[in-house]
Amino acid sequence: MRFGIICAMQEELDEIINNVQLQFKSIVSIAGCDYQIYDYKQNEIIMLVCGIGKVNSASATQILICTFKPDYIVNVGVAGGLSIDLSFGDVVVATDLVQHDMDVRSFGIPLGQIPRLDTFSFACDKYLVNVAMQTSKADKYKLVSGRIASGDQFIDDKNRAEFIHNEFNAIACEMEGAAIAHVCYLNKVPFVVIRSLSDMAGIDGVAMHSFSELKEVSANNAAQIVLHILESV
Repeated sequence: MRFGIICAMQEELDEIINNVQLQFKSIVSIAGCDYQIYDYKQNEIIMLVCGIGKVNSASATQILICTFKPDYIVNVGVAGGLSIDLSFGDVVVATDLVQHDMDVRSFGIPLGQIPRLDTFSFACDKYLVNVAMQTSKADKYKLVSGRIASGDQFIDDKNRAEFIHNEFNAIACEMEGAAIAHVCYLNKVPFVVIRSLSDMAGIDGVAMHSFSELKEVSANNAAQIVLHILESV
C-alpha cells in the first residue's frame, strides 16, 4: 500500500516522524516541495510539507498523485476550533470539507459552492474515517468527526468563527484541507483529513497566542491518529 501524507508546516510533519518508526529511502524535489519517501512495514509512505494555503496544497497534491500514484492520501495537522463543545488538542476527523471563502453569491450561487462543480463539499473516504475513529490512542482528548471549512484566512475573530460555524455547520477551520480534498476528488483518490485543535479561532479571544504555544502538542495528537491508520489499513 502506498500512502501520501501531506502537512502544511514542518512542525506537523516532525510529529509524525517522531511517532512512526520509518525507514528513509529517498527525497524527490519538485516545484519547491521535498517528497520524502519512507518504508513502514509493508507500506511505502510519501510525506511532504506543502506550505500554507490552498494553492500550495493543491499544487503539491496534484504532483503527489501524478508522480507517486498513492492509494490513499492523508492530510494531517492543526486547525482552529469552531464548536464550543471542543477544546485545545481535541482531534477532528473530517467527514467532508468546504471552501468557506469561495463566494460567487452575485450569480445566485450559495456561499462555498464552487461554480460548475457537481458537489458542494468534498467527502472523505468512509473507510479511512472509520479506521481513524476507531483508534484507542485518544485517551487525553476528544476524537470527533464532522465538517471542516478551509479558506485562505487565519480565523482569529469571534464573529467570523461563529459565522463559518453557523453557515457551514463546520466544527473546525484551517487553510489547506478542502483544496487537498478538491484535488483528490477530481483524481478519484481516497483521502481523509485529520486536524487537532491548536486554537479556538478567536472564539476565546486568544487564537494567535494559543496557536503559537500549542501547535506542536496538537500536531502530536493528530500524528497518533495517523499512526493508527498506518497500522490498521
